[in-house]
Amino acid sequence: MTEPKASKSKPGVTRCGNSVFHWGTRTYVMGILNLSPDSFSGDGLRNVEDAMLRARRMVEEGADIIDVGGESTRPGADPVMVEEELRRVMPFIKQAAKVLKVPISIDTYKLEVARQALDAGAAMINDIWGMQEETGLADLAAERKVPIALTSNQRGRIVEDIVPAVVTSLHNLVGAALEAGIARENIIIDPGIGFGKTQEQNLELLNRLDELKAIKRPILLGTSRKSVIVNVVGNDVEPRLLGTAASVAIGIGKGVDIVRVHDVKQMKMIAKMSDAIVRGVEVAEVYIGIGSNLGDKVANITKAIKMLSEFATIDQISSLYETEPEGRRKQPDFLNCVIKAEVGAGPVELLGILKDIEKRIGREPSPRNGPRTIDLDLLIYNNQAIETPDLIVPHPRLQERVFVLVPMAEVAPSLYHPTLHKSMRQLLSELNSSSRVNKCPDLTIDL
Repeated sequence: MTEPKASKSKPGVTRCGNSVFHWGTRTYVMGILNLSPDSFSGDGLRNVEDAMLRARRMVEEGADIIDVGGESTRPGADPVMVEEELRRVMPFIKQAAKVLKVPISIDTYKLEVARQALDAGAAMINDIWGMQEETGLADLAAERKVPIALTSNQRGRIVEDIVPAVVTSLHNLVGAALEAGIARENIIIDPGIGFGKTQEQNLELLNRLDELKAIKRPILLGTSRKSVIVNVVGNDVEPRLLGTAASVAIGIGKGVDIVRVHDVKQMKMIAKMSDAIVRGVEVAEVYIGIGSNLGDKVANITKAIKMLSEFATIDQISSLYETEPEGRRKQPDFLNCVIKAEVGAGPVELLGILKDIEKRIGREPSPRNGPRTIDLDLLIYNNQAIETPDLIVPHPRLQERVFVLVPMAEVAPSLYHPTLHKSMRQLLSELNSSSRVNKCPDLTIDL
C-alpha cells in the first residue's frame, strides 16, 4: 500500500493529552490497568476505587501513560459485549481523567467504547486488531486527533516467516491510517508479541525488533507477564518479573519507544538504566516552578511551557493556582504551577535555558518578590543536592513556599526532598502559612 504524503508537523513528537512525547530521547512507560475479571495475568480489578488506587500508584512510580482495558486479550477469552465493556471502564475513565496528570489510553478495538472513552477524557486508542475489526476507529482517531497504537495481529492465520509478515502488516496499517486522515505523528506501531505467534516466532521477533525501525514510527512493546516469558522462566512471580525485565531491556536496545508493563516501578528503573546505556545520555527528572503576575498570565505560562518542550519532555503539568504575592503585597496576584519534565541537559545548562526563556517572553529585571511577566525556578534536579555560585538545588526556599508545595504535592506527593528527606505531601502538611492559594479549575494550559 502506498503511503499518502506525510504530515508537515514537527517530526519525532507526539502530543497525547497534556503530555508531549519526544521519540528517541527516552523510553516511555505505559502502565497496564486491567478491568476485566479474567485477565491472563490475574491482575484484573472489579471496582473503580481499587482501579484509582492502582493508577495513582503507577503514576507515582513513573508511568507516562495509563492503558485501561475492559476485555481480556488472552487467547480463548470470551468476547465482551460493548455494554459490558463500557460498564467496566467508563466509571474509572470519568474519574481518572479529572485527577491523573498523565494521559489515559483506552485498550479496545470497539468503535463505541473508544468514542465514549475519548468523550470522558481518554487521550489515546490502543487497538490490538489494528483497525481491522472496526474500520471506523480510523475515522474516529483522525477526527479527534489522538494517537492510536496499531498492533500486528496474526490470530486466525498461519504465518511461516514472522518478521517479514509483521513488517509488511505494520507498513500496511500505517498506510491505511494515513489514508484515513490520521496524522503521521499520531501513529504508533506494536509488533503484537503473543498475538497469533508461536513461542519461537515471539522470540525471533523480539530478537529482530530493530527491523521495525524502517517503518519510522514509534514502537510499542508489550511482553509483560506474557506466555513468551512464562514458557521460558516459569509462572512464579519473581521469574515473571525478571523475565519481563530482560525482554524490556533487550527491546530498548533494539529501539522500542514505549514499554507496556504491569510492574511500573521496576520497569521504570530498567528503562532508565537501558536508556543511559543505549542512548548515551542520562535523562534527568526535573521539577520546575512557573509563575506570572503581569500581562496575560495564562498565555505567559503556556508560552513558557511550549518553549521548554523544545528542550525537554513534559511529563506532567499541575493545575493552575492563583496565589498571593510573597513579601511585596501591593501587586497583582500570581498564577503558579509546577511541571515535571525530563531533560538531557545538566543543571547549569538547564538554568541557562530557563533564563533564556524568561528573557524571550519579556521578563524585565525586578526586585526580589517583585512583579514579573514570567518566573521559572528549577526546584528539583534528579533528586540531587547541587550548590554552585549560580545555582542551588533543591530550591533553597521550596519548603517555605505554599504556592510551590501545593502544586508539587499535586504532581508528586510521594517525592522526597533530597536533603530534608521528607515527601512533598509531608512538607506541605508541616508548613504553617496563611498565604491564599486557590485552585483555578477553569483555567487550563492548551499546548
